[in-house]
Amino acid sequence: MNLDRKRAVVEDVMEAVMSGTVGSIARHFLPGAVISQRSNAALSDEPWFGRMEGEFRLAGEAEARAFFEELLKRTSYISYELRGIVCEFDEAASRCDWTRRDEESGTLITGTTMYWFGFSSDDRIRTIESIGSIHSVIPSRRAETV
Repeated sequence: MNLDRKRAVVEDVMEAVMSGTVGSIARHFLPGAVISQRSNAALSDEPWFGRMEGEFRLAGEAEARAFFEELLKRTSYISYELRGIVCEFDEAASRCDWTRRDEESGTLITGTTMYWFGFSSDDRIRTIESIGSIHSVIPSRRAETV
């Protein structure tokens, strides 16, 4: 059990997801890793949230890379702040506050996402569960053309 190694893996994955750069994070996932994503985005009628909610099983490194590339196409952040990482035994947790802008409507969205990581005995990720919470949706005030 190498807590420093697990912390480094969590930091690598979080930075990649929030910055929009997949890099080589797919190597951190155990074949058959499960990613579960949920959010309160359904509470909004805004079309901007192309969410990938549900449970996804990643068969291997190529599938993990494809999954994250698709996820990052749908989500780009203006700013984010990693609010901490806690590692104990074969689990870790992290929280991130973020802001993003819908490219079509200009709407600003702020929120927080909690992440829980489960690790295998060789320090690879076997599960990630994320729960996102949208705090505010601020419509764009673009000037109307006459």
